[in-house]
Amino acid sequence: MLLCPVLGRLTVWTWLCLPLLFLGSAAGVAALLELLLHPIGDAHRDLALSTPLLLGFSAGLALLSSGHVRWAPRWQLLLRGGYPMLMLGCALARDRIELPLPAALLIGLPAAVLLGLVLIRYRPTNDRTRCPAPAERR
Repeated sequence: MLLCPVLGRLTVWTWLCLPLLFLGSAAGVAALLELLLHPIGDAHRDLALSTPLLLGFSAGLALLSSGHVRWAPRWQLLLRGGYPMLMLGCALARDRIELPLPAALLIGLPAAVLLGLVLIRYRPTNDRTRCPAPAERR
């Protein structure tokens, strides 16, 4: 089955920021859900996040989006494999991370906005010729 790309060409800097923006957005969503589900209580409580889950997804995002980057110098090719492996190593080293709820909210909102802007900015433009309509895929 042919899969159509969600992202167009990325810069190396954008590729490095993409997993971090995902992490910040996920922390913000988790903090917002915590406030909505448990509104009564201390607003300055800590939010426990699963490090293997979040960093594992971030590493997967980095690996899958690395094909959309224009790699130029040789050292950047080391970054292509090393950055996701570093995230996987951190995911295996820690079980969870605790953030203060207000900090997670302050990080999450700008990260979600920036992630949305990156996805809009780097969407593919002329991939309709390479990406057939759903009826043509069968």
